Amino acid sequence: MRVLLNLVKGFSATGKTPRMVLLLFIINLLFSMILAFPMYSSLKSSFGQSLVGESMAEDFNYLWWGEFMDSAKGLETTFSPSIIGKGAILNNLESLIQFRFFDLPSVIIILGILYVLLHTFLAGGILSIFMKETPRFSMKEFFNGAGTYFIRFFLLMLISWVFFFFIGSFLGGQFNRIINNVSKNSLSEVTPFYLGLLFSTIIFFLLLFIQMVFDYSRIKIVLEDSRNVLRSSLEAFVFVFKHLGSTLGLYYLIFLANVVITLIYVLLKGLIPQS
Repeated sequence: MRVLLNLVKGFSATGKTPRMVLLLFIINLLFSMILAFPMYSSLKSSFGQSLVGESMAEDFNYLWWGEFMDSAKGLETTFSPSIIGKGAILNNLESLIQFRFFDLPSVIIILGILYVLLHTFLAGGILSIFMKETPRFSMKEFFNGAGTYFIRFFLLMLISWVFFFFIGSFLGGQFNRIINNVSKNSLSEVTPFYLGLLFSTIIFFLLLFIQMVFDYSRIKIVLEDSRNVLRSSLEAFVFVFKHLGSTLGLYYLIFLANVVITLIYVLLKGLIPQS
């Protein structure tokens, strides 16, 4: 019950800072345009005066796509049926779990790193606003907080990446070897499929867990104005394990809320004519 109350309290606090929400939305929108506009230009140039563009609004044109991929470079190579509609969400989730980031074109890797740095910078501003009992947004205070905590949050990010890469590379590699061995001795693909699903769930759970711990680390740094990043990380681990039920419950409830919002978006998108 307390977890639900804390979730409602969080949404209520967010509702009191609509200007900050709008600012974050605009920043994310502008950043996404860095990739959206070049892709739009490439697709528009490829479609030309043909009716392919109109047909693509109804169904994916594989014949055109094959021709497009023959000359695709960089960002263009990422355009595929899997990024259309809800497929994009599942495709990104699969890439996250399987750590396939470095298979992407260099421009996306660079922009991805820049986005993570931007997110790290903005996190300081967000937490500095919510640190007050009654959140009140101002540009000056937001960016002061963002600048004040950026270095500390950056160091936290580097520490968290050690855990992420251990989970994705080492643990994920071990799981893949198990699945490959099972596949060689299995008479059907059912067992390897469900085994892969189980392992993917475990990895995703661990990734979220590590992210949760370091989110609490950032909160501790802001609340206590701590400059010892390692100590804050260790204290966050201790705090999470002491309150495992409530911390996990709240964090995964927030994740569930994101899933619900995403599903609503997918459903609404399907109702909107694409032509």
